Amino acid sequence: MNKENSKFNRSQIYLSAGSHFITDIYQSFIIGLIPILTLKFDLSLFKVGLLTATGLIANSLFSPIFGYFSDRQNLKYYIIAGPLFTSIFLSLIGILPNYYFLLAFLFLGNLSIAAYHPASAAIAGHFGGSKKGLGSSIINFGGITGNALGSLLIILVVEKLDIKFTPLAMIPGLITVIILFKLLPRTRGNNSGNVSNLFSRTKKVDKKKLYHLFLIIFTIYSLYIMWITLITYMPLYYTASDVTLINIGIILLLFGMLGGTGGLLSGVIFDHFKKGSLIIQIGLALALPLLFFTFKTSGLTSIILFILGGFFLISVQPVCIRMTQDLMPENMSLASSLILGFGPGLAAITMIFLGKAADIIGIVALINYELILIILALLLLFSFPLAKRSLKNSKIIYK
Repeated sequence: MNKENSKFNRSQIYLSAGSHFITDIYQSFIIGLIPILTLKFDLSLFKVGLLTATGLIANSLFSPIFGYFSDRQNLKYYIIAGPLFTSIFLSLIGILPNYYFLLAFLFLGNLSIAAYHPASAAIAGHFGGSKKGLGSSIINFGGITGNALGSLLIILVVEKLDIKFTPLAMIPGLITVIILFKLLPRTRGNNSGNVSNLFSRTKKVDKKKLYHLFLIIFTIYSLYIMWITLITYMPLYYTASDVTLINIGIILLLFGMLGGTGGLLSGVIFDHFKKGSLIIQIGLALALPLLFFTFKTSGLTSIILFILGGFFLISVQPVCIRMTQDLMPENMSLASSLILGFGPGLAAITMIFLGKAADIIGIVALINYELILIILALLLLFSFPLAKRSLKNSKIIYK
């Protein structure tokens, strides 16, 4: 790393957070439009789930590939590609003629996000100095906030204008591209080599480190199963409870915003105490009862429990990112992509089957079964400190 990057560089961290905010606004357009598109194309719960699954598969499973190459090339190209192509493809989904065009544009738009996310997350590693956890949380907060706001913004466009005006939403993304082109420095990843070298290094990794990596990926997989299910089906759940489309957008905004705030707090706590697995366990343990009782109550109480559940659930994501980057300090983009890509990608594939299950057993029963997966992840994390004790001579810096 260059000497100039040895301290916390606020301007680059905030620039990355801002571009993350804009890029992820488009990612959540589909969530805000689900009630409308469900009626327009007469969609089953399976087809609704396939919409979010398609976007996340493109966004997530291809992310490690882009992460690997962005570690070896100029990060600037990948960060600029994100808002450029995402804003174009995903702003057009409101005017597409049928369900299959919708799937195609969701895939292409989210493929651009796959190129963007690992490089943007790696900025915290390059410019975070001694506050990499805080830097990662700030960048993550930008994305989660944008993701939360996107649903409400596209709902406002549809409500105030018409669904045929969704292409106007690409303008902020194009402006962001111009700003990034002028202000983002040329930043090259720390690593070099080819794919075969990566595999040969992976074979030499201590098996206990691989077990740590498995635990983190399983945790993020479980988290995303719940997260995807909630943002996909809660708009339909609340619509059936006579909540207006605008109010649903506000609920999703608060759900994501508070989750992002929780991520900021968890990042600061991690930087001070380095107790990553414990922070994750506390977040999951507090989210479980809140989400369970969301469906045992009604009205405002249900909404408040849902939003608070999101606060604790989403808050553990930045800690997972930092712990994985500490496991793979020479491949920070690739490490980030495992958490922002591989784990969520597996969750998205699983959602294809869970969407079919939702048609059979209903939304509430599906979410209750998914809570069991969260409990399993929480319990498995108790083995994390035990495995760590045998790695005292390694260079892992978390505890």
